Amino acid sequence: MNRFSSTWGTRALTLGAAATLAVAGTLLAAGPSSAITAQTRLTPHFVGLRHSATGSKNATEQSLNWSGYIQSGSGYTASTATWRVPTLKTTYNGYSSTWVGIDGASSTDGYLIQTGTEADVVNKKASYDAWWEVITPTNEAPETLFSTLTIHAGDSITATVAKGTGGKWAMTLTDNTTGKTASHSSSFAGPGQSAEWIQEDTDVNGYISAAPDWQSVTFSGITTNGAAENLHSAAAVDIYDNHGTHEDSTGAPDSSGNGFTVTWLAPGTKTYVG
Repeated sequence: MNRFSSTWGTRALTLGAAATLAVAGTLLAAGPSSAITAQTRLTPHFVGLRHSATGSKNATEQSLNWSGYIQSGSGYTASTATWRVPTLKTTYNGYSSTWVGIDGASSTDGYLIQTGTEADVVNKKASYDAWWEVITPTNEAPETLFSTLTIHAGDSITATVAKGTGGKWAMTLTDNTTGKTASHSSSFAGPGQSAEWIQEDTDVNGYISAAPDWQSVTFSGITTNGAAENLHSAAAVDIYDNHGTHEDSTGAPDSSGNGFTVTWLAPGTKTYVG
């Protein structure tokens, strides 16, 4: 799905060549949806350039397509969060993703594993999906839908990425509203140096999408390695497009330290990334 540099202090990203699209010096991102026409090409998520978010109240980093929280360190083997699928309020074409992941923000070797939901508007019609994705240095395949899950706006979703045995990882998504669960197991050899909880502008056919109005998304019950996470505002990220439009605002952690809300502000400008 997405990818950051392992060096936070530089404010710029240095990704593995297998996972990097360089356009005018900027690293960019991509994503999924079943609401897409046959002509739509969905590609893996790659994160945009990060730098000081001087215009943000809480976030200390900016991205072209990521908002939410990122924890960096070592030994991450599981990431979990719960959210409600947002109800879209616009009719222009727009694509958005909500997900949890491991290694998208830290790996310089082209690794990332994630699962989440998609909320899109195509031809004035909203659609909602569940998906998983694994990126490795030799595999940049698009996200894959959980075809057994029917997702609706307002559904409560719990998503988990977790390491099992034998180098296998499970991407599990539960619709708490319907009681249905889907999971996919895959090999993954990422370094385990970051965990992410992200609301994203999806990249479709080489463009970072304008953000449909998803109002707000609240992440709760955030854990890493099975323990409650203690988030800090310094780990927050907001989306700014390449014209400087502030598209959403990531709030401070809640009183428990394991939840936060991202609020939509503006659609931003559809951005070609190649």
